[in-house]
Amino acid sequence: MSERAESTDSTFWTAGEDHGGLAGYRALVELVDGGVVQCSADGRLVALDETFLELTTDARERLLGEPVSAVFDSRRDGEAGSDSTVSHSSEFPSDFLADDTTDTEPIPIDVRTADGDRIPCTIRLKRFSAADDDDPNYFVGIVDPVESAHTDEQPDQSLAIAQSPLSSVLEEADVGVFVLDSNVDIAWINETAERYFGLERSAVIGRDKRAVIAAQLEDRIADFSTFRDTVTATYDDNTYVEQFECRVLPGDDREPRWLEHRSHPIESGPYAGGRIELYYDVTDRRRRTYQLRRLNEAVTDWLEATSEVDAAERACHSLRDVLDLEVNGVFRYDPDAQALSPIAISEPGKALFDEPPTFERGEGIAWRVYESGTPEIYDDVRSDPDVYNLETRIRSEIILPIGEYGIIIAGSEQPGAFDRGDLSLLKIAASSLESTFNRIENERQLERERGQMEKLLRTAPVAIAVTDADGEIVRANRHATDLPGFPTQQAVNSEETPTLYDADGDPLPPERTPAARALARGEPVIDVEIAAEDATGERTWFIVNAAPIFDAEGAVERVITVGEDITKLKTHQRQLERRKSELETELSEILGRISDAFYALDEDCRFTHVNDRAGALLQRSPDELRGRHLSEVYDESSDTESDADRIQQQFHDALTSQERVSFESYDATADAWLEFNAYPSETGLSVYFRDVTERKTYERQLEASNERLEQFAYAASHDLQEPLRMVSSYLRLIEQRYGDDLDADGVEFLEYATDGADRMRAMIDGLLTYSRVETQGNSLEPVDLEQVLADVREDMQFRIAETNAEVRTSSLPTVRGDSDQLRQVFQNLLSNAIEYSGDEPPKIDISSERVGSEWHLAVTDHGIGIESDDTERVFEVFQRLHSRDTHDGTGIGLAVCKRIVERHGGEIGIDTEPGVGTTISLTLPAVESDAGQE
Repeated sequence: MSERAESTDSTFWTAGEDHGGLAGYRALVELVDGGVVQCSADGRLVALDETFLELTTDARERLLGEPVSAVFDSRRDGEAGSDSTVSHSSEFPSDFLADDTTDTEPIPIDVRTADGDRIPCTIRLKRFSAADDDDPNYFVGIVDPVESAHTDEQPDQSLAIAQSPLSSVLEEADVGVFVLDSNVDIAWINETAERYFGLERSAVIGRDKRAVIAAQLEDRIADFSTFRDTVTATYDDNTYVEQFECRVLPGDDREPRWLEHRSHPIESGPYAGGRIELYYDVTDRRRRTYQLRRLNEAVTDWLEATSEVDAAERACHSLRDVLDLEVNGVFRYDPDAQALSPIAISEPGKALFDEPPTFERGEGIAWRVYESGTPEIYDDVRSDPDVYNLETRIRSEIILPIGEYGIIIAGSEQPGAFDRGDLSLLKIAASSLESTFNRIENERQLERERGQMEKLLRTAPVAIAVTDADGEIVRANRHATDLPGFPTQQAVNSEETPTLYDADGDPLPPERTPAARALARGEPVIDVEIAAEDATGERTWFIVNAAPIFDAEGAVERVITVGEDITKLKTHQRQLERRKSELETELSEILGRISDAFYALDEDCRFTHVNDRAGALLQRSPDELRGRHLSEVYDESSDTESDADRIQQQFHDALTSQERVSFESYDATADAWLEFNAYPSETGLSVYFRDVTERKTYERQLEASNERLEQFAYAASHDLQEPLRMVSSYLRLIEQRYGDDLDADGVEFLEYATDGADRMRAMIDGLLTYSRVETQGNSLEPVDLEQVLADVREDMQFRIAETNAEVRTSSLPTVRGDSDQLRQVFQNLLSNAIEYSGDEPPKIDISSERVGSEWHLAVTDHGIGIESDDTERVFEVFQRLHSRDTHDGTGIGLAVCKRIVERHGGEIGIDTEPGVGTTISLTLPAVESDAGQE
């Protein structure tokens, strides 16, 4: 019931607990003796008792509001009341008022009467604060004439307290007060204590507090014996602070309530050796604590709801049953209707309204609370100009947001029915309901993803099986069950385990299968070729990948095995090998009969056969050429890649179409113009060529072509997107399904994998953009660059605002171009200028100048710049000058800009200096009508 404070000198009158009456009572208990005065912080009289007025023979009306110097003189050394007494009102009470001391020792002064006489006195002063007053400090003083300051006769202190100007403050304070003298007799009790305990002041003052407790409180206090023992123990050992809670039982002269007892010994003043006891009403606090506990219990019930409506109905019931909020409702935000619609209303709420309201966008206080996310409480909701219905019967109202889901409304027909305690509990309810809605939504999402996973297993064109740590199959899709001998640790749908062989044809024991190896090592096993031989001796070939899944302790608990039947592919490979052998034999027979230069290439463009004439033209021996790639031969002797690119493209077309290709090209390797005739087959390409330099003099070198890059990028962006999406999807599934089970390393590995997939996707998207500049651009037409830049700035407004970037531009022209691609150019250049601006806010200048039939444009930043040796690299694909830790990006932005500018017939360049800034210059064609005016 109670715990004593360990320190006996703990401060009992703690700041923040005061309430005015308590502070005043402290000053009074320590000082009551003689005439009582009270002055404000600025030294003016604000209260005088009758004893003091008798001493001054003056009137209260004349003295109130006067400075203390009107009645007090400080006294220097000399006889009291003699002519040597000089007025020093500047010294009293200014010195004491400026001092924070709590000393109550007597101060010698003279009191000036109405007739001008001076009466030698002493004054004891005490400072106190009143929390409900505008003035921060008051001073209470007890004035004693010198001749009576040491008299043996003591006035009735209880009467002195009652007559004090502070008694009204103490009576009005919502704190029960007992003052006990050194004999534990009750010296004073205020009206609040009388009301709390059902006592009468006249019946208890002067009585031993122990006797009062035994005679009058036994049937009024729950657990009386503990209360009695705890309180009376402080009388036996009056040296410590006591604090505990007790419960007053109901009666005809009192209400049931919980009280907090606080008591402390009185160390000075007329009641030194006694004790002061205070009783605070904590009934509401106890009620709130009880409601909070029940609310927490109710929230557990909400979490079991199967739908948002179910959860909302449970919440409405709890708000009524637990928090006594009879009229309440939950309103859910409907994104389609753009409205807050009721999904649950308490029964009293239904009875109050014929039809619960639906709040359209912008309607009422409800929508304001939903948009702002700030709760609002009203003593009378009609006072708000945004009230939904001015004729509503509701007076008091609390409205709280439920995150992005909606709002809770609680109302009452009584004005001022709610307080901050109700608001605090409702905040907890709203937060808990938001968590419940989150759980329901997450479970729905998981269910959808589970369904998608099941659909993936059913529709995936490959075999997928999941085995546990014992090698037992726990899941398998149709392809896995239909494939005979699908190589997990056991057969999926077979009574007889097939014999497995590795790619070299050696037997493969069960412990060496990809699934078993992934289980044993805890690492993925990829691209393993395995053959499964059935009882008839027929073999089915698979390419298999296996990946482990870990539990919370880091142990492998599952293995996912994915396999694809490549039997047809292996059969085709064998056919190709046979055909290749046949072709080599045929070629060997005819090579010697061919007068033209001849070589044969396989499907990878590697030399397989070369006759002497070809070796002579290529300036290498046939043996030196065989096995080498076509590009190696041309790259070694060519200043550009155009020769190899052009020839390889022609050969690639022939292999793809399986039709003959004829073309002429300058061959830097042979330093001659050559006429090629390429004949494709299933195993490669037969190339016949001759020197045609004499009949065709051609001055230009082969032009650089990026066709191969476009084809590769296009294929990569499409062919790699699907497996990349599958990787990302599985990573998300692993995170969602097993994320809570992964240890820190597992989470880190998963984050690395996800980040790598995201970077790869960005690179593929960038490569796709780069490859489509030529193939998917729009036709060139007049484009207003002012509008293009305005669109770019609007797209980048948040980035510009976030970095506090300043973009300054002169008047921009209209050029002939592709508006979408030029928008891409300006967006890439502005993004780079902001990204590499350094520590200062970016400052970017965009200018233009007409030169002949072209417009010269420049984008200048004042950022970090780059080294001159790196100026060419920045326009190459995937060339980055900085790590991803310092600057994000794929390294393809300027390469795309260059390709777009070149498509427009222009040029792009860079002028930069480290630490100063960078200028990107580009040229674009002027509109033809403008060009003709030049």
